[in-house]
Amino acid sequence: MRWTVVVPGALLPAPIAADVLAGATAPWLMRALGQGQAEPAASFETRGAAHLHWMWQRFGGTGEPVTAPYALHALTGKTVPEVQCWHIDPVHFAFARDHLLVAPLDDAPPSPVEAAGLAEHLRQALAEIVADRRPQLHVHGARWLLTLARPWSMQATALEGALGQSAHEHWPAGPDATEWRKLLTEVQVRWHTDSLNEAREARGERAVNALWLHGGGTWAQLPQSAFATVATAEPALRGWALASGIGAEKLLDADNVSAARGKGLSIERGLQQPAQFEAWGQWLLNLAELDATLRALHAACVGAGYDELALALAGRRQVHVVRLRRGDAWRFWRRTSPLELLTETEEEAT
Repeated sequence: MRWTVVVPGALLPAPIAADVLAGATAPWLMRALGQGQAEPAASFETRGAAHLHWMWQRFGGTGEPVTAPYALHALTGKTVPEVQCWHIDPVHFAFARDHLLVAPLDDAPPSPVEAAGLAEHLRQALAEIVADRRPQLHVHGARWLLTLARPWSMQATALEGALGQSAHEHWPAGPDATEWRKLLTEVQVRWHTDSLNEAREARGERAVNALWLHGGGTWAQLPQSAFATVATAEPALRGWALASGIGAEKLLDADNVSAARGKGLSIERGLQQPAQFEAWGQWLLNLAELDATLRALHAACVGAGYDELALALAGRRQVHVVRLRRGDAWRFWRRTSPLELLTETEEEAT
């Protein structure tokens, strides 16, 4: 039995990988990668979130990952299969030379009072602009979701793929993109003059000045999951698990390794944001922390009766899976290059 941990942001761009890893302090991880068994790299046609595609396929999904309706199910317990649902997350657009940079609000997410005030502007704009009988906004902290009776036809980049990137390179495209742009512009005008944003900026916090649309689709039952346990607090991943037949009692808190009764899945995001913003000094600091985290997770897996820990190391377009099995330390003839396993190659996606 295997426990799999997904690590977004783990793969470095090929031109800088050797130089960055020269400063790495991660002795357990480097040794484990050298002794582990690597699977062939998985490549995806994605705009920056290969780990989402990889996990979506493991839950039996096809095409672009659909996250929003499953997140809504996990947050509310409700499924409305005939209604389309989108993430419509509040973000910050920052000026960076000649483009707008998509930045998160993780350091200071909107407070409940701020979220209520800003969401009311969005609801008013929805009623005025969106050609839909019943657009409904669902606000759950920093996670906002929009349900539509008349589906939008658009292709959109996952927020995880757009963070740290130019907003204009990742604008939603498709027949309904014009309606979305009108809605976004109207909301931005309303928010620009709101005293809530003025107060945020006075406190040195990022203004909530934009929305990011992504992960849209309708809820549908997924094939029976290969996993028996999922340990995460993330609504979309928990929603996928529920839709694939995993019982709610098998959804654990993050970092909670249960007794081995089938395959398990978790995710470690410490490297993701530094990689997205190319903050390689911070990436190295977080790699040292991840080294300790993975070492403890490996020990917990062994103690719980798992035969192996699989590391799904993800970049913008690829995922490298390395399986760490019991007794790998004694297989002295197996030597895999950690540099190779932590580098995103230039291969074409398949």
